[in-house]
Amino acid sequence: MFVDKDKCKQCRACLDECPFDLIVDGKDGFPKLRLAAKKTCIDCGHCVAVCPVGAVTLPEMPVSNGLTPEACLSLLKDRKMSAGQADQFLQGRRSVRSYKDKVVPEDVLNHLFKVSRFAPSAKNGQPARWIITRNPLATRRLAGLTVEYMATHSVFPGVVKNWEKGFDKILHGAPHVAVAHAPEDGFNPAEDCSLSAAYLELAAHAHGIGACWAGFLMEVAEGCCAIREMLGIPEGHGVYAALMLGYPKYRYKRIPARRDVEVSWLD
Repeated sequence: MFVDKDKCKQCRACLDECPFDLIVDGKDGFPKLRLAAKKTCIDCGHCVAVCPVGAVTLPEMPVSNGLTPEACLSLLKDRKMSAGQADQFLQGRRSVRSYKDKVVPEDVLNHLFKVSRFAPSAKNGQPARWIITRNPLATRRLAGLTVEYMATHSVFPGVVKNWEKGFDKILHGAPHVAVAHAPEDGFNPAEDCSLSAAYLELAAHAHGIGACWAGFLMEVAEGCCAIREMLGIPEGHGVYAALMLGYPKYRYKRIPARRDVEVSWLD
């Protein structure tokens, strides 16, 4: 860690925010890294992000040859949502199962994945790896393989019958499906991929793109060699999330009620 002593105000924010307490007061009163920091630092960038005067740099962080204040995106006040706007945005998200016959441009999809990178992950491991179908034909092939597996193993007969009648209850005619996989021996691969998928879903919602968790595909993908082969899932990786993506056929006008949340307070 490099600290610009001409800028540093010795506010100790970087010390307080380091997840592993790797930053300490130096003899000169300025923050410095502990000796064990090189082995323990998870490159989360908290110290750089929190510094109010841009005095902290992580030269060895494996992003753009080091993380500097100038390399960080600025949090802009004019883009800040009010509490009411945030509430409506989150409460207005719906699981979309009816899609327009229209693909989402690749640059838009790539942008959504870039946003999903900022989901929290255990020790900042960022293990989620994404595979997405480029067109509806590829998406339908995955749905078909899922149905074949179901029919062969005599599970979800209702879904199979609907498919035979021309109704896709697997991916609901979505133009795209995104599948997240990660090494099975990671810290928390299921939770990390789920959080990344949640960020992806919310980013899609913000851009007017509908999403829905593809539970049938997820369940079958773990045991179906044909699906794993088509997706190119590496050996030792598990499938931990899958989302349908596409432009919603319908727009929702209201926020339906939910059951009261159960909360217990401890004193």
